[in-house]
Amino acid sequence: MKPRPRPRRRPRRSTRLLEVLLLLAFLGTAAFVAAHLPTLQRAGGLLRDSLASGGLLGELLGYLQTALRDLKDVLLSPELVGLYVLITGGIILLENKNPDRTVAWLLVLVLLPLVGLLLYFLVGPRFVAMRWFRRCTPSASSALTELSEVQARKLAEGDAPFLPPVAPPFDRTVRLLLRNSRTPLLAHNEVTVLTDGDATFGAILGALREARHFIHLEYFAIANDGIGNEIREVLEERSRAGVAVRVVYDGVGSWKLGKDYLDSLQEAGVEAHPFLPASFPMFRREFNYRNHRKILVVDGHTGFVGGLNIGDMYLGRNPEMGHWRDTHLRLRGEGVSKLQEIFLRDWRFCTRKPLEGADLFPCVEEVYPEKPLQIATSGPDSIWEAILQGYFSLISGARRRIWITTPYLVPSPDLIGALKVAALSGLDVRIIIPGKADHKMVYWASRGNLDDLLGAGIRVYSYQNGFIHSKIVLVDGEVASVGTANMDLRSLEINYEVQAFLYDRGVTERLEADFVQDLAHSREFTLEERRCRPLKERFLESLCRLLSPQL
Repeated sequence: MKPRPRPRRRPRRSTRLLEVLLLLAFLGTAAFVAAHLPTLQRAGGLLRDSLASGGLLGELLGYLQTALRDLKDVLLSPELVGLYVLITGGIILLENKNPDRTVAWLLVLVLLPLVGLLLYFLVGPRFVAMRWFRRCTPSASSALTELSEVQARKLAEGDAPFLPPVAPPFDRTVRLLLRNSRTPLLAHNEVTVLTDGDATFGAILGALREARHFIHLEYFAIANDGIGNEIREVLEERSRAGVAVRVVYDGVGSWKLGKDYLDSLQEAGVEAHPFLPASFPMFRREFNYRNHRKILVVDGHTGFVGGLNIGDMYLGRNPEMGHWRDTHLRLRGEGVSKLQEIFLRDWRFCTRKPLEGADLFPCVEEVYPEKPLQIATSGPDSIWEAILQGYFSLISGARRRIWITTPYLVPSPDLIGALKVAALSGLDVRIIIPGKADHKMVYWASRGNLDDLLGAGIRVYSYQNGFIHSKIVLVDGEVASVGTANMDLRSLEINYEVQAFLYDRGVTERLEADFVQDLAHSREFTLEERRCRPLKERFLESLCRLLSPQL
């Protein structure tokens, strides 16, 4: 019996209406400029004359005042003001998926009328970008997709012997990810937790040097520094030895990688492609949608995923950041095939050419222990915010404790509500965040959420031994999630991310041991000390929290 085809989701009527409204706004603006072209030309001429004038300063100022007065009359004309109100009203009424985001944009539009409108059209209308990404991203039609559909159908029929041996609340997460991310439950895996950069890059370099058939590497940020060049040299050596080496790097995250680095890879036969390159990233729509994934697949049998990018900073070699605390996973077994599928999909997105061949998905000959997992993805090409929903499912299913490590604590109102309900219900809810900033605005926005969380009984800690960058959710000692997704709106609603959901007590206990060790290097926030913080910090927290939907 063939799996049922995935139904195509029709765009919402409100989305189409808002697109039409914005198109009309553009056309209206163009028509208005054309109708007032003589006035604009006269104002431009006055400015030009004033610059060319060699007269007295008073005459120059007079020219400028006249030009500005004419421009003011145009900009404040009833027609243009009415058009601006029409656009703003359209945003209020129709782009209502995220109210916080809508309010933030309205503030920008009101406080910075023309600049705000320009910024909105560059990075704001997510519904337009998401439809574009979905058209450009190849659909998944692999054996894994078919397996997820078979498993979902068996669950619906009540025949699910493949479910992991975890408490009933967490089999709901399995069901959820089967549907919203189309990721099957893959049972037999060897999972190794890699704590910090030395362990992670040691394992990665070892796997790269043993490659015999292909290397698929996909990273948000690759630095042209010590470890970055060490990995480059290994990739080039393997490529010259006949191994197919393919690299995907984010066009903004790796913007400073440099032509020499890429030319060296190309000369050695390595195929390297940027994900959504942006020559002037601050002025491109693609700037707002980044590939934040960190994936490595070697020969189809060994895979890596987690929080570390490639750079010396992630080895603790940046004096300003100090020790870099992070978590990565090495996988062997069935789960590697899902990482491979994700890479191949992103590769096709970048190159517009599919990679095919049976050798890309070799048979798993070795018998691996039963450590079930699912690997979920989300991004602007996804219908559902799968990782966010996976987090929500884990939190709402908890019965004893929820332990979270995240570098950025700017979650959606739904996640904040779920965490508060858990704490108010008597669960042990603890969150570790960095004690220093790598991005100032997100740092202050994260602290802007502390009072609300502490008031509900959630214990929040500031990591003091350098910078903590792990993205981990641990629930009840039974289930864990590790990957690239921060607990913030950008990771959970905008960027391309990948997250492993692990249904194994042994792996979870290993991650819990790291969490307890991190607590020993952390300082707990209290409401008392928060009430005594300086006015400047209160202002920064409030301002950045207000802007958090755009961070």
